[in-house]
Amino acid sequence: MRVGRKVLFLFVISGAVILSGCSNATAIKSNSGNTNGVTSSSILVGGVASLTGPLTADFAPVFNGVEAYFDAVNASGGVDGRKINFAYPLDDGSNPSQDVDQVRNLISQFHVFAVVGVATPSFAGLDLLKTNNVPTFGMAINPGWGGPSNLFGVGGSFTNFTSPQTEVAYLAQQLHVKTAAVLAYDVSESYQGCEGVVNGLQKFGIKVGFQDFGIPAPAVDLTSDIARIKSSGSDLVVSCMDVSGNLLMSQELKAANMTNVSQYWLDGYDPSTLSNPSNTSLMDGVYFLIGHAPFSVAETDPSLYPGMVAYLSAMKEYFPNVEPSEASINGWLSADLFVQGLKKVGRDLTRENLISAINSMTDYTAGGILPPVDWKVDHAGGNIDCQAFVQAEGSTYIPRFGSGSSAFTCFPSPISKGTIKPLNAVPPGG
Repeated sequence: MRVGRKVLFLFVISGAVILSGCSNATAIKSNSGNTNGVTSSSILVGGVASLTGPLTADFAPVFNGVEAYFDAVNASGGVDGRKINFAYPLDDGSNPSQDVDQVRNLISQFHVFAVVGVATPSFAGLDLLKTNNVPTFGMAINPGWGGPSNLFGVGGSFTNFTSPQTEVAYLAQQLHVKTAAVLAYDVSESYQGCEGVVNGLQKFGIKVGFQDFGIPAPAVDLTSDIARIKSSGSDLVVSCMDVSGNLLMSQELKAANMTNVSQYWLDGYDPSTLSNPSNTSLMDGVYFLIGHAPFSVAETDPSLYPGMVAYLSAMKEYFPNVEPSEASINGWLSADLFVQGLKKVGRDLTRENLISAINSMTDYTAGGILPPVDWKVDHAGGNIDCQAFVQAEGSTYIPRFGSGSSAFTCFPSPISKGTIKPLNAVPPGG
């Protein structure tokens, strides 16, 4: 379960687009589509992502991950004699109305069996997929993923943006923080996540000396915020802004001689961003929280994380000029869960059989990339929360803390007030 899990705040700038859009997702339920897209030799699949519009770099690579996985599977003969035909990777232009249209096209015009690789700030077509019971896999960064049995968000579909975030309070306790400051954009997708941050800090006795949830996106001048952070005596700054806002914040903290203040960003785990020489010094020492194993485990602990080794190897083979990213690994994980479900079903492939097969999985990890997911409960919640802490050090991200030999740090959920003690090991179905 991921009650307090870090939700990607990649879409904060485009929040205005989300809020201004309207959804006309009229139901088009059809019970005849139980085996739509399935033949004796192939399975027809589509996807929907924001290939154009704001922040496309944070969404478009999802299809690279999906295609790399399917290419590798097809090169090995497919699944039970069927090749996967990823024929319709559609663009919603970051527009809610266009998202509805493209989802409707996938269902009614192209008759795909499943939708694999959803990555968009405006998943307005979600209700159509729910109504038609289409198996759907992608980045659960939008309201509505939790609940329906046919919607499979990477790492678990259930999210709660505003519940107290245990992880940020745990980090603050580890760093002996007395007072924290919290910054967010004036967009609901940004400040709601930081409400969870504030709630978590306050629950565990960390003083919030300053907060600003009204920063216009994108951030262009944070000098007044930095001055108030300094006067508050904060020794930790938590940001729910995007990477550009975070880099500006770090630059202005340095200009104010506040290099002793720790930073925790909810957005910024990206090797290509960190390796940029102009960013490396600004990101040095910053903490991040991610829902999957760090990319670096493929080199440091390949036997424990074979899924990460496979992901990086396939990306290098099929997309040699594309850097690993949050979006592409989410695409890979979406495709992996889909294929693992296909393998459990076998030749008698129907949408209902696939959904039932996946929802019987109680210990899904994608080869160690994820903490264990129990799909019997992770549509609606559970009692364990596992994620991975990393810290930027030079041009690499270094795993921090962890439970036992794992890169993941796990907490019971909910957890009492006081000193936070993580679990000693990653539990099955965590």
